[in-house]
Amino acid sequence: MTATDFDAAAARFWGEEEPPALEPDDGVPAQGTPRRLVLTPASSIRIKPVRWLWDTTPVDAPPTSHGRVPLNSLGIAAGGPGLGKSQFAGWMTARITTGTLPGELYGKPRGVIYAATEDSWSMTIAPRLVAAGADMDRVFRVDVVDDEEVHARLTLPKDISLMGKAAEEYSVALLVADPLLSMIDSSINDYRAAEVRSALEPLVAAADRYNFTILGLAHFTKAGGADPLSRVAGSGAFGQLIRSLIAFAKEEAEDGTEQFVMSLEKNNLGRLGLPSHSYVIQPATVETPEGPSYVSRFVLGPESTTSVREVMRNESNGESGGAGSEVVEWLSGYLTDLGGSEEAREIKKAARAQTFSDSAVDRAKKKLGIRSKQQGFGKERTSHWFLPSAWVEEGQDDGSPHTS
Repeated sequence: MTATDFDAAAARFWGEEEPPALEPDDGVPAQGTPRRLVLTPASSIRIKPVRWLWDTTPVDAPPTSHGRVPLNSLGIAAGGPGLGKSQFAGWMTARITTGTLPGELYGKPRGVIYAATEDSWSMTIAPRLVAAGADMDRVFRVDVVDDEEVHARLTLPKDISLMGKAAEEYSVALLVADPLLSMIDSSINDYRAAEVRSALEPLVAAADRYNFTILGLAHFTKAGGADPLSRVAGSGAFGQLIRSLIAFAKEEAEDGTEQFVMSLEKNNLGRLGLPSHSYVIQPATVETPEGPSYVSRFVLGPESTTSVREVMRNESNGESGGAGSEVVEWLSGYLTDLGGSEEAREIKKAARAQTFSDSAVDRAKKKLGIRSKQQGFGKERTSHWFLPSAWVEEGQDDGSPHTS
């Protein structure tokens, strides 16, 4: 970043006021000028609200209280293989290009640069975008033309200045980097956080200067425990740079079916603890001049009581053949203290207070051999859970029980 660039950024920060004189930000004073510090009173700093690219705030909640991805920042979408990260990027792209993403740009269609290195544009990316409903005239594949390099590709930090200018020219609101680490210059060791940060920091600065948001896709590593951020490949570099982390996971429901869940696991500029969402990866057929193309698309589902962190915690507790030991122990003790049975609704309410998800409790129920009985009719109908010992002791007053 040059001194001129820095002054321009500072001018935006202070608003209409003239920014104080600053030295170039490379730490080297101009020739003949001694190095000095400039102290700015906090009272003179213009305070601004955070603006959100994606904001799911309900009508009856305080404005922007459910902001998920801030504008002009770096966000990461991360998860294991086959969880729909790329389909989610297509979903975001479709809504930004059609002006239908809840947030600052709702009703204001903007462009998206989609930089991908792992999938085919003609057979995968473009059909997925069509299936997602994107305005294809506003989505841009990015190629690099370099006379000195025949097979040039988008490289960070080398091409950041060109990226910023292209984003400005085409009114781009989002850069999808799929995956983000693949765009780091090959001379940079992506296992060294300091080197990765040196490539990404200028990109974050360019996003702020040219008014676009970065959605970087990343993979989970096998190590790292139950903390989603620690599982992100390259997390040592991302930790201080990203403003939001959207994590994806899959868990097995009580009936054996697979359920997908998406959680906001880092939100530097807004609230944590926002509701998770379930989602599905839906098959889709896109007609082409050469025949049908079979792809898939991301479909956002309702809010979920399960979070990605909880799914990971269950896995780290050794839940390879059943519910995690922690929730199993809690459920057994909880019912034992109550004489062996309780209404299912009250059990799950108490479990949530302990940060256990409904699905985790359902799996614990199965492992403990808990049986249930339906009582009442219509709106008064309830389900009670019984430990095996309590089921035998209490017997049944109404004939054969309805168990599950």
